[in-house]
Amino acid sequence: MTPLMLVGVIISIIGVSIALGVTFYYLSLPLEAPFRKFLDSTLMGMPYLLYFVIVGGILSGVGLLIYVRAVRSGVTITHGRRRSMALSRPATRRPVTGPPTQVQKPTGVATGPDIVEEIEKEIEEIVKSSSEVSETVEEKPVAEVVEEERQPLVKVISRASDMVCPHCGTLNPIGSKKCSSCGKKFYEPDDPSRSCPVCGAPLKLSKRISEKLFVCGICFSELEIAPELQKSLKL
Repeated sequence: MTPLMLVGVIISIIGVSIALGVTFYYLSLPLEAPFRKFLDSTLMGMPYLLYFVIVGGILSGVGLLIYVRAVRSGVTITHGRRRSMALSRPATRRPVTGPPTQVQKPTGVATGPDIVEEIEKEIEEIVKSSSEVSETVEEKPVAEVVEEERQPLVKVISRASDMVCPHCGTLNPIGSKKCSSCGKKFYEPDDPSRSCPVCGAPLKLSKRISEKLFVCGICFSELEIAPELQKSLKL
């Protein structure tokens, strides 16, 4: 590690120590401690504790910036440099008779720029993969929104408050299954998608009053039935 890298690391450690150290020390102090009261006091609308945290964060950022610039300067890592120098020494025991051969760079030893390039490539790949995932995730809600925007097959225009017994004509509250007077069932249950949303009576008992509007045959609620459902019910 070069001296410039070491300086950056030290500055970052000092910044983190200031930000976290003061914060944890503040939390450990009793409420009546003088130093805690000092940190609670404000300057220009902000407590002194926040200033310590900001200074620590700035020092950490400066140290990190110095370290990154030192890595980008192209200086190799210490143990890697020693290894490459040892491999690049020419042999002195036997004279070289043939053409000079090029010494291959040892594998596994990465220089500063190489490390930065590899990190940048990995970041680009991660960004590309995350963007592809986000596109696929965004496509699904759009399809769901389209499904939700479709008009319901049955829409309640006016809601009734009573059910009329088709046998004796007695009024019964919504939700009743049998007549309170004659005791007979109002209707035989059908598929919920083909039933009145108010009382649950089959839509095949409805009476047409216009092209799309119908009246439920049990609760007399005014309903709007989609044309495709009208065809399936043969209304």
